[in-house]
Amino acid sequence: MVEIVGRAEILTVQKADVSSSLFTDCDLSDSRFENVDLSGSELGNVDLAEISVTNADLSEARFARVDLTNASFEDAEIEGLVINGVNIAELIGSGAGAKAKRGIN
Repeated sequence: MVEIVGRAEILTVQKADVSSSLFTDCDLSDSRFENVDLSGSELGNVDLAEISVTNADLSEARFARVDLTNASFEDAEIEGLVINGVNIAELIGSGAGAKAKRGIN
């Protein structure tokens, strides 16, 4: 488990398992997450503006009070991803078919 509190330098996380991690009260703006497992992670009161997430497992992750301004999520597993109480796969799923299961492009 990883716990990040406060401001990190611009963070680049590649090919890492950070599942079930806690990110709280921190600034992760401009960070890059590539080929990572963030499943089951909790992000609360986090600045994610301009973040880039590519080929990531976000299943069962929980985002609350996050800034997603200009955030980019590509080829991401989103089954069970909840942002501010909204299940994202269910929200997208009705109109996007299989794309809802894997990625928001």
